[in-house]
Amino acid sequence: MPANARRIPRPTAQRLSLYLRELPPLIAQGQTTIRSQVLGEKLGVTSAQVRKDLAWVAQSRQTGEVGRSGVGYNCLKLYEAIRRVVGTNRRWSIALVGVGNIGRALLGYGGFEQGGFPITVIFDSDDRMVGKRIGGRVVAPMSALRRMIRSRHIAIAIIAVPRSAAQTVANQLCDAEIKGILNFAPTRVSVAKGVSVTNIDMTVAFEQLSMDISIQESIAAEEDGA
Repeated sequence: MPANARRIPRPTAQRLSLYLRELPPLIAQGQTTIRSQVLGEKLGVTSAQVRKDLAWVAQSRQTGEVGRSGVGYNCLKLYEAIRRVVGTNRRWSIALVGVGNIGRALLGYGGFEQGGFPITVIFDSDDRMVGKRIGGRVVAPMSALRRMIRSRHIAIAIIAVPRSAAQTVANQLCDAEIKGILNFAPTRVSVAKGVSVTNIDMTVAFEQLSMDISIQESIAAEEDGA
């Protein structure tokens, strides 16, 4: 990943991932270029925001020219350039810690493999699970986590354990020199300097949805009563 990518704002980085979702169907249809206005309409953002986001891509030393004023962005070149900046131009082996309900669901999801993020090793602290084969992978004991992550040069791990065990697992992953953690435990974890964490809290997501719906219902009720 280019050095300047470290300074990309998180909202911009999230939109870059969304642009990656929009471009493959266009390329498959034979579309060669796309304008910022059209790309913005697909994501619900302004064309100015699109140009600002993609300026980060253009600044990368690893990319050539991806767009021209009055013509638009070359779909294929833009797609490959964003992939290089985001890091999805390479495959990342993923470690999964926890093979309970959430862990098993993640193992059964084929999108990780297709997206270049295959789960290659799985761990669990339950001795009854160790040695079992789940989703084509053998469950390894937590005692082997540090050795296996280091020997296989795994950079990303998923935490799918109960709240009470999440911080301990995060500490073990940091000790194993993991670089990034996707945390599905319903709590935030503290990590060592240089380790990136993304928390996936589905309860918070539901709360945000319920709040949005409640606000819309209140607005509708006020309008009906006016």
